[in-house]
Amino acid sequence: MKKSLLTIVITAAFGAALSLTSINGLAAEQSADPCKTQANTLEINECGKQELAKKDKELNAAYQQLMKKLAPADKSDDTKYAEVKKQLIEAQKNWIKYRDADCSAKYTLYEQGSIRGIVHLSCLREKTEQRTKELLNWDPV
Repeated sequence: MKKSLLTIVITAAFGAALSLTSINGLAAEQSADPCKTQANTLEINECGKQELAKKDKELNAAYQQLMKKLAPADKSDDTKYAEVKKQLIEAQKNWIKYRDADCSAKYTLYEQGSIRGIVHLSCLREKTEQRTKELLNWDPV
C-alpha cells in the first residue's frame, strides 16, 4: 500500500512539473507571437503587420523570380526582354501606388473607429497576396 501511495505521489508530482513546464513554454511562445493571443486591438494590429511583412517577402520573391525568367533562352530568341522588364518595373510601381491608395481610402472610411488599422492591414495583405499570385502565374514565353 505504501509503495502504491508513493508511486501515485511521485507520478502526480512529475505530472504537475511537466504541466508547469508546458504552460511556461506556451506562455513564452505566445508572448513572442502576438498572432497566437490577439487579446486586444494592439495585438491584432501587430499580428497584421507581421502577416503583411511575410506576404510582402513572398511578393518580392515572386517578382525577383519573374525578373530572372525574363531572359533569352538562347541567341536566336528575339523577344524584347529588356523592354518587357522595363514595362514590368513600371507596372509594379503603379500597382504599389494603386494598392496603397486603395487601402488608404478604406483606412479613411474607418478613421473614427479602432478597426481602421485592421481594415487597412487586411486590405494591404489581401492585395499583396493577389499580386503575388499574378506574378507567379505570369508566364514568360
